[in-house]
Amino acid sequence: MTTQPTSNQDSNVTEISNKLAFSKKLQAVTNKIHATRNIDEIILEVSQDICALFEAERITLYVVSEDQLSIVSKVKTGLNEFKELKLPINVQSIAGFVAHSKTILNIADVYDDNELKKHSPEIRFLKEVDKKTGYRTKQMLVFPIICAEDQRLMGVVQVINSLSGMPFPSMLQEGVAELTKTLAIALNQRQSMAVGLVKTKFDQLVVDGIISSDELALAQRAARKKNISLEDALIHDFQVPADKIGHSLAVFFNVPFEPFNPNRIKPPELLKSLKQDYIISNGWLPIDENKEDGLVVITSDPEKIKTSRIVSQIFSKHHKISYRVCLQKDFILTVNQFFGATSGMSEIDDILSSMDDEDALSNVSASEDEISASAD
Repeated sequence: MTTQPTSNQDSNVTEISNKLAFSKKLQAVTNKIHATRNIDEIILEVSQDICALFEAERITLYVVSEDQLSIVSKVKTGLNEFKELKLPINVQSIAGFVAHSKTILNIADVYDDNELKKHSPEIRFLKEVDKKTGYRTKQMLVFPIICAEDQRLMGVVQVINSLSGMPFPSMLQEGVAELTKTLAIALNQRQSMAVGLVKTKFDQLVVDGIISSDELALAQRAARKKNISLEDALIHDFQVPADKIGHSLAVFFNVPFEPFNPNRIKPPELLKSLKQDYIISNGWLPIDENKEDGLVVITSDPEKIKTSRIVSQIFSKHHKISYRVCLQKDFILTVNQFFGATSGMSEIDDILSSMDDEDALSNVSASEDEISASAD
């Protein structure tokens, strides 16, 4: 007489198999997190691996702001553009509640107000965003990233809509502990590295003895007071040579400095699909193409452009891209050199002021448009 395996045995085998598969995927994600160089890479690149790990449609990874009052994430607002999304740490939003309470939420349907009220009478889901975008949010698994040493909140992971259409299984909640431990270590290390390294793009000027740290602080205050870029304040108020500033930028970003060249030849093939407004708003410009360097791109913030992968997406046929850092005013001059000087000097100053994020503070909470962009 043969004995057929029971349904419970089949279920146990399936569960063990699923756990082993999840554990293998988790290890791969863990390795990728540890291989990142900065927090932006974790937010923009590893997020998709975490999304695949949880077999979800979408994910948002937040980190705690410097003032500890908000959680912040970089979200895609277009094909090649990114914007910061900031949510206050309070009980009024789902991610904010998780950050505030440091608890895990596994929600079957965010539209079910009774389910949300079980966690907090104040928590709510912004249904207007779904109406505006046409996307239907349903399941949500949200968990905090907490430092094991001092229980300090470091971020929040928000996983949206399981591919199965069912609530996220409890097995995934068990894997959350290992993932958050890895994320906490990585975030802590990247933050410590950022503090230990040169803090600003202009600290090399102090290292080289061009100006003192007190003079740099004075220049920062002067730039804010006059509403001009810090580069302009250093050049005009403190007589710092432009090439010295360029050297400081090159050291900070670890790319060559590219000064303005009045005799530069316009590359029509590289610019045919780019408009002047787009180039100015995104802050990068292709200036050359050669065998040694490949596509040569100038920008005042190479790290930001590299991380966003904007250039590689637009110029996907170029296998090699070389970045050059330039002064902000030199960037505008080169844009006008290629496209024609359509902006007056006052407008250029406004552009430079908006481009200079050295002392900018992101104190504005996310608007509905920004949250809608996050959903997009």
